[in-house]
Amino acid sequence: MPWPSSGEAGQRIACPQCDATHPLVVAMDLDAADSQEPSWLTCPNQHTWAEAALPQSMPALLFAAILDAEPGLFAHLDELRREYGDD
Repeated sequence: MPWPSSGEAGQRIACPQCDATHPLVVAMDLDAADSQEPSWLTCPNQHTWAEAALPQSMPALLFAAILDAEPGLFAHLDELRREYGDD
């Protein structure tokens, strides 16, 4: 499933300057689980914008759910980067 997406139809979020949709970097604030403020995204061309269609609570809650399911995730990040790269 393409992510991030917005709206009920699930349109891909794209950079407002260059229309890039992949890979987008989402800045996460893990303390923003209740925040409806927009998330900040960066595209591969280094354009950064606030995306109102992606409230800060969504990536924060997603990441919290991942950590609940796999608490040892951080211990494996370097290993995953070596195997799959940073992309």
